[in-house]
Amino acid sequence: MSTERKTASTHETRRPAGLIPSSFSLLLAVLWGGNNVSIKAALDYGSPLQIGWMRFVLGGIVTLIYMLANRESFGIARHEIRPLLTLGVLFSAQLVLMNVGQDLTTAGHGIALASTMPIWTATIAQLLIPAERLTRWKVLAMALSYMGVLVVVLGDTGVGTEGVTILGDALSLLSAMLLGHRIILISNFSQNVTEGKLMLGQLAVGTALLLAGSYVFESPVYSVEGRFWLALAYQGVVIAGFGFLSSAWLVKRYLPSTISFFYFAQPVAGVALAWLILGEDPGRGLIAGVALLCTGALAYGAESYIASRAQATEG
Repeated sequence: MSTERKTASTHETRRPAGLIPSSFSLLLAVLWGGNNVSIKAALDYGSPLQIGWMRFVLGGIVTLIYMLANRESFGIARHEIRPLLTLGVLFSAQLVLMNVGQDLTTAGHGIALASTMPIWTATIAQLLIPAERLTRWKVLAMALSYMGVLVVVLGDTGVGTEGVTILGDALSLLSAMLLGHRIILISNFSQNVTEGKLMLGQLAVGTALLLAGSYVFESPVYSVEGRFWLALAYQGVVIAGFGFLSSAWLVKRYLPSTISFFYFAQPVAGVALAWLILGEDPGRGLIAGVALLCTGALAYGAESYIASRAQATEG
């Protein structure tokens, strides 16, 4: 049994989400829908790794303010070193895959493939969180979501369409898998480490790795265009700051499956924003794929939500 699973089973305090946290999760999902759009917009002026570390710096400032306001300690105990390093490395890898993948595909594809995150979260949760259980209904829901991925990649806005590549879609999907894994680890690690410290730790490690990588593998150019800084501020302040802290706060207190399934709203908001802001035509294939992804994520999460609440009531 892994350390993460031992921690979760020994100190299990997470419960199903109620109306208020569920509504807050839905708001976060809508905000997250604009993340890939802002990345795609920023990539017109900067390179993937450069945008990543600059985003981390902005997110780190928000996190520092949060920790100071809550009078959290900045000291690192010995048992906190491994969680902080693990999340930092995983976070860096996931963001590199997301930014590079988004550079190689359309914002619509990036959003749709990123929206598979709740399915990966729920799947990995079966291994690391004893309170999560896989059922036949969940398997069916996952099948619908995976069908949605195929429709997105092979539909009428699939590979071959201008701005879409197999590599870009593959990297975006792999990024969603790593993000699902990271959310589970944050949920488990946050039982013993504050969410502020976890977020600041992963942002600090990520900044160091991506800053070095940017100057080794890229030739960063620092644009003064307002559109670039607006897109970067959205990624850094709204997502890497407010979004990450809020998500960590939620999964520390509630079962991940009852939180993450509300992210079915992310691709809907994201595709709409990509159309309005970037002028991307979603096409019937992308719309059908997003519909399948949303149906699968919603069905999976609803089943997990009902089962978790029933288990809590019996307990």
